[in-house]
Amino acid sequence: MRALVRWHPALMVTAGLMVVVSLFHAVGIVVDDRMYGQSPAWIKPLKFSLSFIVYTAWLGALVHLLEKTSGSLERKARKFGNWIVIAVWAEMFFLDLQTLRGTTVHFNFRTVLDAVIFESVGAIATTLVVINLLLVAVVLKKRAAAPPVMLALKIGTWLLVASSLVGIYMAFPTEPGGWSNDVVGAHSVGADIDHDVTPVIFWAAEGGDLRVSHFIGLHAFQLLPLIAMFLSRWVDRRMVWVLGTGYTAVFLLSLVQALAGEAPFEPSAPTLLAGGAILAGTLAGIVWARLNPSDAPPVPPAPERATEPESVNL
Repeated sequence: MRALVRWHPALMVTAGLMVVVSLFHAVGIVVDDRMYGQSPAWIKPLKFSLSFIVYTAWLGALVHLLEKTSGSLERKARKFGNWIVIAVWAEMFFLDLQTLRGTTVHFNFRTVLDAVIFESVGAIATTLVVINLLLVAVVLKKRAAAPPVMLALKIGTWLLVASSLVGIYMAFPTEPGGWSNDVVGAHSVGADIDHDVTPVIFWAAEGGDLRVSHFIGLHAFQLLPLIAMFLSRWVDRRMVWVLGTGYTAVFLLSLVQALAGEAPFEPSAPTLLAGGAILAGTLAGIVWARLNPSDAPPVPPAPERATEPESVNL
């Protein structure tokens, strides 16, 4: 445990504390019967705190990759990590504050304070993305991990940026239900704000839900590099391209599905066909990548045959 904390003390301690915060939020769901729309009041803080556990622990691992590099780059990475910790706790503070106040954070313009908090959370989220890009740039510059991991990190970072753009899109007025005196923006498409939701994860049960693609894109930043790390025996650069392409296709499909007003778990026939095509294409790509590895060790040249010296006729 101490070895993990040394990766980046502030990030790793934050990951541990977010476990405690998540337990607090889970208790809140049980003992607090307030509902925002069709969802428990504490479900959004719980989702964020669980996400922050994975997020901060993974960033701590990225900083750890730079331990054996030049001191200046490692110091930069550690500084970026400290900034991220401040931003994470600020966002968590606003989420819990609004829940304790009996209101929501996102799209909330009921009062001046609510509007300021929502705009602040948006600014914090944007800051986190920018710092992520700076940290990833340092890791890529030093080539601090194996080539497949570096490629997976690049793809995951682009998907992180794309999912952040989805988050920005949510903040714009939409119809219906996404534009009133009190609410500007929405994660739902084609349904009122007070729409039915699915159990456990509380995504939309009617109408499109932009949170699905937002979630998929955000966590590509952790999932793809981790696959490349822990399955390094089977995952080379070619395999990363296959998995990254398939993952990107799923992200785009979930985004198109939401914009079409389809509930996540009620896909239309075209969506099902597209999903099946993505699955089949990805599986075929995996087989192809396994049969044609890109990072196979080079074949040593065959030893030259000894030749007898030519006789010279005098």
